[in-house]
Amino acid sequence: MFGSIFIGLCTVAMCMETNLLLGVPLNSISFYSFVFGATLLQYNLHYLLKKSAVKNSDRLAWSQKNNPTHWLLVFVALILIIGSLFSFQLHHFVFLLIMGIITFLYSIPVLPFKEKKRIKDFGLLKILTITLLWTLVTVWFPIEQTFYRDLLFHLIFVRRFIFIFVLCLMVDIRDVDIDRDENIKTLPVITGTRRAYRIGYMLLGVFILLSVIQFIRFHNMVQLNAMIISAGATLLMMEYSKKNKADFVYLACIDGMMLLQAILVIIGSI
Repeated sequence: MFGSIFIGLCTVAMCMETNLLLGVPLNSISFYSFVFGATLLQYNLHYLLKKSAVKNSDRLAWSQKNNPTHWLLVFVALILIIGSLFSFQLHHFVFLLIMGIITFLYSIPVLPFKEKKRIKDFGLLKILTITLLWTLVTVWFPIEQTFYRDLLFHLIFVRRFIFIFVLCLMVDIRDVDIDRDENIKTLPVITGTRRAYRIGYMLLGVFILLSVIQFIRFHNMVQLNAMIISAGATLLMMEYSKKNKADFVYLACIDGMMLLQAILVIIGSI
């Protein structure tokens, strides 16, 4: 779990979900190998560099004791990435280069500012960046060759952005104390955690509204049920996370909402 294998599986599952939502054939094994490897690489490099976390963080303690495991997973990730690159076309590399640069700037302190040198040090930019990255990788990238630009694509794109934003917001709420100490102006730091939760509730409401609009336009009850169930489960996990701040809750329960939503869509598409 702490090696980010689970979050890599979530990324792959959400990519598959996008294809099924749009009725597009699934991608090749090499595509999913790349997506999994890239996620594994980014998260393990991030935790190799991470020095602070919420109090009594099991994940940070594990990372500090298991640096060799992180490096092993980085090596595995590089093999998966390099092995899958041969299936990509030239225009893919432009997208991958841009995504790679943004991901690098997110975690590595190289920006030319006096104090804040990473994207993640700028609270609002942090959540918008990571949400957009996740949305591009799991919605646009899997189907970019089909050049979808219709209403269904846009609904799925905006809805996925909202869903990922809510999950990221939950992590920012958990980290509010350490972000405040480090002068990182995240949404919960600016508004307070109570209002941040309200924003999360409101966004889940918008998520359901977009799902209803999709149903009215495209008449797919299976997809509507999957979205409503995943939104309801996310709400329950939000409430549970108020009482339990353990890393496992966020890794398995909050991040796991991505996998749950994808599984619901996959099952409904069989």
